[in-house]
Formats: sequence, structure tokens, C-alpha cells
Amino acid sequence: ANKDYAALIDDFVGLGILPPDCNRAKVLPLMDKALSPYVKGGGAKKYEQELKTLYGMDGSVESTVGGFQAMTSDMLTVLNDIPFSIPPYFALLARAVVTLEGLALQADP
Repeated sequence: ANKDYAALIDDFVGLGILPPDCNRAKVLPLMDKALSPYVKGGGAKKYEQELKTLYGMDGSVESTVGGFQAMTSDMLTVLNDIPFSIPPYFALLARAVVTLEGLALQADP
């Protein structure tokens, strides 16, 4: 978890997720915002708490709505402003892993 997001962008370009001419100045802060809570560790609950803190969700309806709107805005920025794609091999691999997980969960008594 060295937070070397510039190298991660290079990896995404190499994998075909981001185009070689992507706007790195725009991608870098979004990647930092999305991944920083995750790289702190602590599992899914810790990540959820970090996101709630990041977006100011304190449990009240108003803060939850505001936080959700901020998250949606960030997501729309990524979807509209950053031309990314999921390569077919990556999508097939993800589908296989999800299928295997489903089989394992069904078979585990």
C-alpha cells in the first residue's frame, strides 16, 4: 500500500483499462480519493466507515443524502470525464471468480 497511484495509472494503461492519452492530472486525485480508504486496511467495515467519514455521513438523514449525492457526483465524474473500459478478458475473469464464489457459498454447509 505505497499509494503510488501514478504507477497504478501506468498499469491500468498497460492492461487496457485506461487509454494511453488519458488525462492523468484528472485521474490521479480521483484514484487517490477512491483508494485511500481502502489501502488503510481493516476490511469492509473499516472501508465503509472511512467512506462515511470522507463524505460526511454521520448517520442523520441529511448527511446521508448529502454524502450519497457527493459519492454519485464523484462517480459521474469518473464515468463521464475519464474514458475507461473493461477489457473482455478482465470481465470474463471477474465473471468466473463470481461464479466460483457462488458455487462455494452454495456448497459450504
